[in-house]
Amino acid sequence: MSHRTRRAQGATLVAAAIAATLMLTACADDEAAQDTVSSTQVTAAEDAPQGQADDRIGVQRKTFEVEEVDPVESDKTNGERVEDPAMELSYKWQGTAYSADGGAIVVVAITNESDAPLPADALTPKLRYNANSSSKPDMKDAEFHLDGEDAGVDVVGLDRPLGPGATVNAKYPFDVSTGELWDAEFTIGNVTFKGNLNN
Repeated sequence: MSHRTRRAQGATLVAAAIAATLMLTACADDEAAQDTVSSTQVTAAEDAPQGQADDRIGVQRKTFEVEEVDPVESDKTNGERVEDPAMELSYKWQGTAYSADGGAIVVVAITNESDAPLPADALTPKLRYNANSSSKPDMKDAEFHLDGEDAGVDVVGLDRPLGPGATVNAKYPFDVSTGELWDAEFTIGNVTFKGNLNN
């Protein structure tokens, strides 16, 4: 065999070896890419309600259960915690204050005892007061002011969801003076604070 023939065969063998190496490398890269894709590919939870998906894909965020039952009455206006009988919330009466427009601002600490965030619009407060005497009570509804600007309140109630375990001092302005709250009822969630709320 001539020197030239051996050189051509050697070049052919080298070219074949390089081609085989490139093909094996390409196959390995393709398998690695597929493994990477399959290991990082995640899907959103199918049963997650719209707007309730967690920040992490594939994790469903719990939904806060809002329930309304007959409110329990409490005379604990000294800052003791009162549990809501139907929702995973507790409240502490913080008192009332004068508002800039002559009304009253009710302040209550709300604690979310749930594992889910409390929606900002889940609670609607109600305030009733005795417009007459204790011998002839005449309970009237005070008007709740959603816009706290006139009352001098920056944030009325909750302005965003209340996270699990969080507590906030929520302020609720009403169109009644604090002096008229000597015999009153403030209802939030399923709890009614009752008695002299001018404190």
